[in-house]
Amino acid sequence: MLCHYSSASDTSLGTQVAIKKIHQPFTRSELCQRAYLELKLLKLLKHENIAGLQDAFMSFGENLYLITQHQGMTLDQCFASSILEPQFTKVFFYQLLRGLKYLHSANLVHCDLKPSSILITRGCDLQITGLDHSRIHGERVTIDYAYDGRDQCYEAPELMLGAQTYQPAIDMWAAGCIFAEMINGAPLFSEERCTNQLYAIIKLLGYVPGDLMDGLSSGNIVGYLTSLPPRDWRPLRNHISSSDIEALDLLEQLLDFDPVIRYPASQALEHAYLSLYHDPADEPTSTMTWSVADLDYVEWPVNDWKTLMYVDSVPNHRPSSPTSTSTSVSALPPSSYPRLPHPSSHPGQFETTPLPLSTMALF
Repeated sequence: MLCHYSSASDTSLGTQVAIKKIHQPFTRSELCQRAYLELKLLKLLKHENIAGLQDAFMSFGENLYLITQHQGMTLDQCFASSILEPQFTKVFFYQLLRGLKYLHSANLVHCDLKPSSILITRGCDLQITGLDHSRIHGERVTIDYAYDGRDQCYEAPELMLGAQTYQPAIDMWAAGCIFAEMINGAPLFSEERCTNQLYAIIKLLGYVPGDLMDGLSSGNIVGYLTSLPPRDWRPLRNHISSSDIEALDLLEQLLDFDPVIRYPASQALEHAYLSLYHDPADEPTSTMTWSVADLDYVEWPVNDWKTLMYVDSVPNHRPSSPTSTSTSVSALPPSSYPRLPHPSSHPGQFETTPLPLSTMALF
């Protein structure tokens, strides 16, 4: 699904927003379903540490626009400007885990967590963005992560080893890598190829546990792993520039090769390292949950998906009549549903500029 990203200033509210343009999602039922799930997800997730949906509308060219908050700078921009002080590392990582606890309680897995998908504001508030790659807990993995050529610095080893379903532990590995980068000021892993990345992880954590090896589905990866020569490995603590015993212990719980043993967000929040901020009463879970059954709608006709998309988006706007310059789209929804306004019906409201945002001072 082709997408384009830009930033904008919402002059009516005086805030910065991100606009995601989904190009013609109504060409196939599968694309409709994925776009609708993203719209629904962004609309229903309500949490301080997750950038939710502010608005949505459709152009008469049948492109879908999703507008989310985008205040502050991304965490990777923050890394580029300076190394985080320990007190900021703690407060940022607490908020990251708080957002992940909420997201995972909704049975959702982010799947693409990295510094560029984390926003930091001048007030030290953190928000998770980039939910367009998220998957439902238990959804089958259809991508060969070992050979798809994407950035693998924050990718959980089980994905490269042929995991069959998406699990929250995938995000917790990424969170551990981000935590290490907050402390060190540089990525813990930086290899581009899957085999190099796996070898870098093995050098850090030791060899893949036997029960994980037994469940591997990729014969090429198994052959590669069994061909590796024996070597000594250095404890993870030797690679981290911190003497904080509690921080190092939490990091080791997150960067465990075995996703079953790896700490979930709720358990990580209870760790002694975060005791200053941990408050169970202020770490909410989602009242909404998704399941793999939500994927069964893929066989709906495109026009049904289009109608559903209109109905779900319309409450964001007052009904408006098309202007004389507007052209109608094919297969409009039933007349009982008001149309979503064309972007031209928001004259002067959005002043767009390309992403990324320019780096700004944090404090």
